[in-house]
Amino acid sequence: MRRAPRGFALILVMLVIIALTAIVAGFAISMKTEMTLARNADYDDELEWMGRSGIELARYELANKCAEMRNIDALNQPWAGGHSPCSNDVDQVPMEGDLGRGHFAISIKDMERKWDINLVANSRGPQTDILQKALEEVGVTDADKASTIADSILDWVSPTSEPRFNGAKDDYYLSLTPPYTCKDGPIDDISELLLVKGVTPEIFWGSFSTNHPESSYHQSGGSTTETRANGFRNDHPDIYPIGLSDLFSPMGGKLNVNTADRKTLMLIPGMDENTVDQVLRQRAGPDGQDGTEDDAPFENPAQIMGGLGGMGGNIQGGPQAGTAAGGLAAYVDVRSYVFEVKVQTEINGYKRTFDGIISRSGPSGGQIKCVRFYWEN
Repeated sequence: MRRAPRGFALILVMLVIIALTAIVAGFAISMKTEMTLARNADYDDELEWMGRSGIELARYELANKCAEMRNIDALNQPWAGGHSPCSNDVDQVPMEGDLGRGHFAISIKDMERKWDINLVANSRGPQTDILQKALEEVGVTDADKASTIADSILDWVSPTSEPRFNGAKDDYYLSLTPPYTCKDGPIDDISELLLVKGVTPEIFWGSFSTNHPESSYHQSGGSTTETRANGFRNDHPDIYPIGLSDLFSPMGGKLNVNTADRKTLMLIPGMDENTVDQVLRQRAGPDGQDGTEDDAPFENPAQIMGGLGGMGGNIQGGPQAGTAAGGLAAYVDVRSYVFEVKVQTEINGYKRTFDGIISRSGPSGGQIKCVRFYWEN
């Protein structure tokens, strides 16, 4: 009986030690977290200025193009990571390197490598053909579904109050849960298409694209509840090899045939697979690789349009002069005017990615300014 108090005291001592250890460990973790947050806060301003410096460096790169390639934008130019021979005396600045105690990497993509959804949806001409061809390329084979999506995209952008035959306006969107109104104006972010009637995550991103967060407004059969119940999975019977986000951008100008890829070139009215293959082969040069020294980018859109404008085309089977080619002149170019810049920064393992939108304007494209700057994470 005498040993019981001693055993009890020993248990109490052990419990006190365990409690003190937990308190000290919690304090240490808290201090480490506070130090990490303080360090990150200290890095925030420095990383932001590295991001802004990256945008300025991108502006410099776009302003100092080769004199012999000043009137075109192509994948073999330095801003796009290409390696074209250049007679320009201005030294090319590397797009990756160290700055102060940090590291940065810059990538630039022109918006005109995709179709400007607002230009397609707002202009008179072959916009219906382009939208229809885009939906075919995505894999929307049902005619009613394709018509619904095309009309609804046009209605989303149009300021008119009456919907098209298969489209949608406020009456439809206000009936959803949660309700919202039709945009009735230009698309500012391509993800707005997820709000449009008939556009599912699979149609927007493609069936095989992953790691996309589910939006509160994902559409599926006119009901957001069904989509939330399913989650972002390929539960639909149709398979979509690509998505609308691969074909369209929210801003830019005419489609640049020097930077557009195969799937976007396929949307040009009057172009078939053989013609697109010819465009890509001629553009890439003898080695068949875009972005190398032997590239032969087009100097005028008429070179792929079968004589449009009286200049004579170089691509056999290209769109011929007439209705299709005449309408196409409003959509195709060899220059780009809006560029998306991504700046990845890092200091001692702390990373942040910044995005910027740079626009080029003026008669010779010499006015280059940043119109948007924000950070991703």
